[in-house]
Amino acid sequence: MARFLKNAQLTSSSHAIQLPIGSSVLGPDAPVDAQLRFNTTNNRIEFYYNGSWYKVAHIGSVQLVVDSFNGDGVSYVFTMQQAESDPSAIAVFIGGVYQQPNSNYTVNGTTSITFTSPPPAPGVNPNQIVIIHNINSTDAVY
Repeated sequence: MARFLKNAQLTSSSHAIQLPIGSSVLGPDAPVDAQLRFNTTNNRIEFYYNGSWYKVAHIGSVQLVVDSFNGDGVSYVFTMQQAESDPSAIAVFIGGVYQQPNSNYTVNGTTSITFTSPPPAPGVNPNQIVIIHNINSTDAVY
């Protein structure tokens, strides 16, 4: 653990702190919730929570990407413009109603989104599916 923390420093002339730096395989021997690090494997700031490291956000300006589909009452799987591995990194709406990540849909690192039940067909229920990507950016561009 000492090797991981040796990069954290604050001097009297500093106006910032340096996060501990390490690769995906190098880290604290026994990480605990709320620890921060800069991961040199993926060049991301990460925090530790509940047994896993999570990236804080995309860095810099990222264009929002919007997908729009219509449900047919049969199809569960739709192809998005952009691959997603984190279901919380997108906002999904069916007929204007927000869908819960992992409860109403899943993603698997590809361009596929899979719903737990098929979005409705046209008719009484609104069937438009809207997916907004890159909402976890540090500076999303509209």
